[in-house]
Amino acid sequence: MAGYETIEVERDGRVAIVRFARPDVMNAMNGQLFREWVLATDDLNADPEVGAIVVTGAGRAFSSGADVSDFRRASEGDEQVKRDWAKYQPIAFAGERLTASKPLVGAINGLALGAGLTCTFWFDVNIASTAARFSMRFAALGLTPELDSAWLLPRIVGLQQAKEMMLTARIYGAEEARELGLVRRVVEPEALEPEAVALAAEIAAHPVSTLATIKRMVFDDLLATDFAAIDASSERSFAEARRSPEHREALRALGQKRDPRFHDAEHMAEVVERMRSRSSSGGS
Repeated sequence: MAGYETIEVERDGRVAIVRFARPDVMNAMNGQLFREWVLATDDLNADPEVGAIVVTGAGRAFSSGADVSDFRRASEGDEQVKRDWAKYQPIAFAGERLTASKPLVGAINGLALGAGLTCTFWFDVNIASTAARFSMRFAALGLTPELDSAWLLPRIVGLQQAKEMMLTARIYGAEEARELGLVRRVVEPEALEPEAVALAAEIAAHPVSTLATIKRMVFDDLLATDFAAIDASSERSFAEARRSPEHREALRALGQKRDPRFHDAEHMAEVVERMRSRSSSGGS
């Protein structure tokens, strides 16, 4: 996946690593980065060989947030900048898009400021380096929180903590972020990426369709207000999973004392064919 200028994309088995790569400006997010992130993650989400995505930053920052120099370029008539912001900024880290993505593991290596922090709220698990720093910096810049963070942050850290973070624009250390629930754990800088890749690989070993369903269920239930509807949806999803080829393969692997072959396309096609044959013959 060559040809990107503001991000780097690597592969490690079934894990893709996307690295914000503008270290000279602390990985500030400009229109080109939004565009390249969208194009890269669309490709990764369509790739059956990718099961999970690690997101990190190059250099000493994860991301310092939006690149305000792009605002000046747009005001001076840079049409490409205008197009990128109009088309890609609204969708790049939108909750609806990230919850529909393959699992995302944040490896927060340094400063995560503004949009560089709020985008991580939509990742599935975050790990931080001891060098990481976090801030909802918006109020200090005369701005308001974006990426739906005023809705999501209280659900992560609690109402009082969220308001304090947003109203003070304070900078928090890695251990404080862990205590708040912004990250799952904190590790030394040299261990960050290996830990994140190992976690992503553990997730990526499972069926892609199952992981997608779990992510959708969590998001749908977070928004739901009718418990009867939640209960019915949960039962429906479980019943569908029991009839899936992935579940059949898991049971067969368990009985044969082997690892499931969820990602072997030829093998799974055979599983599907056996299920069809049994169904047509009246078997279970």
